[in-house]
Amino acid sequence: MFPRMAFLGQYPVPSKDLPLTFISLEEWTLVRLYGPDVTKCLHNQFTCDIQNLNKHKYSFSAHCNPKGKMISNMYVFHLKNQEMAFIERLNICKKQIEEMKKYMVFSNVTIIPDYDAILIGIAGINARNHLNMFFSVLPNKTHTIIHAQDVTLLYFSSPSERFLLIINKKSVLDYLLSESQSQIQLNDSRQWVSLDMEAGYPIIEPITSELFVPQAVNMDTLDGISFNKGCYIGQESIARIKYRGYNKQNLYRLSGIIDYKKNYKFPAAGDQVELKINNQHWKNVGIVLQSCQIKKDNIWIQVVLNRSILEPSEWRITNTQTHDSLMFYY
Repeated sequence: MFPRMAFLGQYPVPSKDLPLTFISLEEWTLVRLYGPDVTKCLHNQFTCDIQNLNKHKYSFSAHCNPKGKMISNMYVFHLKNQEMAFIERLNICKKQIEEMKKYMVFSNVTIIPDYDAILIGIAGINARNHLNMFFSVLPNKTHTIIHAQDVTLLYFSSPSERFLLIINKKSVLDYLLSESQSQIQLNDSRQWVSLDMEAGYPIIEPITSELFVPQAVNMDTLDGISFNKGCYIGQESIARIKYRGYNKQNLYRLSGIIDYKKNYKFPAAGDQVELKINNQHWKNVGIVLQSCQIKKDNIWIQVVLNRSILEPSEWRITNTQTHDSLMFYY
């Protein structure tokens, strides 16, 4: 097994300022599934329509518990040789697979996390032109996934054009790096996290798993939920929320300036977002999904907030363990 590879990290930058960058995705992993029942199995568990998934496209999806609360989210797609696969956060992979296996006892399906697969993001100025040097065909909005020899490429249009490469041989990565050294910079997965946050893709960690319905974290706007397919785990609750308007939460990205004169812990997944009421009391109105330092003195925070919030003037993010607070002003 290859070690989890990470490029030397530096502060992420917004997509509009990002030069051509190779990004190690050491915080994500590939999960492979194969067997005669694989399509039916995934169709009965994931929120997207697996049976009608085009082999030239991937789909955003969620995997939920019976109450409709999201265990994790992923990109799911067809691989070569009648296999399927999905990419999700590494730290939630084990839990998510264990939950899937509870409903696979009578299915002829094998599910294996592929820790040998190397995941690399390529983003920034002229990313497509640079990849054209190595691949004759690249994915696009119509065909969002392309299989080449020893490499699978996924296309993302938001927040700007970028690509995710699944590399099966380390020699391929070595070649890409050796031929690109004078033209690219390297960064670790924090840069991909910041791009996902900018694009509005939810980042679910173990501490926030099973807290939210998919609609609360943008999975419907990302076309990650099919309301026309048959039953799947949590489907009844998810459909009720849509057709009865029960969703009371939305995904947001907060931005702020870091004050280095104050000593506080960086916001972490699971921290509480609190709103000051009548200049006296603090009310819990949301939860942090992810945070990321941008450049040197800026911070982005991905949060799920109650929809009832109207023009708050002052709020804070409180660490659930230390109770340290980071202040924000609207």
